[in-house]
Amino acid sequence: MEMNDGLIVEGYHFATSADAEAARLDEKRIKNLEDNLDYRKPQNVLMLYHKALDTRIFQTPIGYAYLLQIQEHLKRCGIQEDKIRPIPLNVTFSNKTEANRSIQRSIASRRPEYKGRFQTSVCLNIIMVIVIVSMFVISLKSDYPNIINYRTKILNEYSEWEQELTQREKELREAERKLDTP
Repeated sequence: MEMNDGLIVEGYHFATSADAEAARLDEKRIKNLEDNLDYRKPQNVLMLYHKALDTRIFQTPIGYAYLLQIQEHLKRCGIQEDKIRPIPLNVTFSNKTEANRSIQRSIASRRPEYKGRFQTSVCLNIIMVIVIVSMFVISLKSDYPNIINYRTKILNEYSEWEQELTQREKELREAERKLDTP
């Protein structure tokens, strides 16, 4: 089963053409370094190795494999291992990273805090509802007119005045009748 779709470079099958192109670029850089590098001077090789790590010149497994070869060469030349820096990998190889675990731990540690806040909020909301209902009850039962019962209070007041006036008129007419009748 041969897959010659331009994504294979140095035995690696890349997922995208951009990755394959980056691998080809790494190949060119390796060839350029090989042409100009003097392996007989381990200090120069070590300096070049550290410069490659600092600038992150290699981005694909092909470049990482070349860096590993340089590491092995430096070890064979007698350079101490503590002076040879490890190759930093800037990719993850699993979905479970330490950052995800720490985020999950921090979320789990916050849950009780939110639970307490939620209970406090519910209690405060219940108290507020009770206060609001009691304010409406007080307003409805009050003798003074307010925005809730002003119409009924005013109508009741006018009807009382009307009854009072009717009663006075009746009393006046009776008083007039008594005066008119000898």
